Amino acid sequence: MKIRNLMVAATLLVTAGAMAQNQDCAFFFPNQEGEQITRNCYTADGKLTNILVYRVDQAYEYPSGMEVVANYTFADAAGKTLNSGQMVARCSDGNFSMSMGDVATFPTALNMMNADVYMMGDLMNYPDAFSNPMNPGDDDEFDDGTLRLYQKGNKNNRAEISVFDREFVTTETVNTPAGAFYCTKVKYEMNIWTPKETIKGYGYEWYAPNIGIVRSEQYNNKKELQSYSVLERIKK
Repeated sequence: MKIRNLMVAATLLVTAGAMAQNQDCAFFFPNQEGEQITRNCYTADGKLTNILVYRVDQAYEYPSGMEVVANYTFADAAGKTLNSGQMVARCSDGNFSMSMGDVATFPTALNMMNADVYMMGDLMNYPDAFSNPMNPGDDDEFDDGTLRLYQKGNKNNRAEISVFDREFVTTETVNTPAGAFYCTKVKYEMNIWTPKETIKGYGYEWYAPNIGIVRSEQYNNKKELQSYSVLERIKK
């Protein structure tokens, strides 16, 4: 499995947001059952490569916060489903976090999606920069995360995707086909490891309350754009 380019990271784990009513926590993922978001993934020159759809299946409220379970489908540009599964988004004691299934849009994962793949990843947090408008991002601490992929029955077909050194950049408005959203922008470093090679790069992601990630961009170490993803539509 030879990987030459970094592709869309959806960045990291799947995100979106809604303000939970029973807690002081910004929920960066849709929190109503049946809500659906679609994000399109492109090469650096704008060619559509993949379509990622998340749909909220179940939403639970607890005294300490809220948890959402969402189903996702990952399709090619023609709409053929390549893989599907579930992810979790959670607000607990004022902190939002989400499973890392979204980084399955990295190129290493793409090459494995037609196989019987098992994914195991960390929960990563998404701090609320809007809670302190005078100093957005002040004192925010961002988790590192690792997603491991294994093809069942073939131990040589495996990958490890690490996201680290995440840091607040700014807050700004991002325009997408689904509308304009005021977002937190975060930068991160990433390594993609396989038995054959290790690829290093970095990326940016923009996430908004009630939506989650509305845009992501991935670069190689030469500062060349490799791929990006954009929020395409929202279905209530």
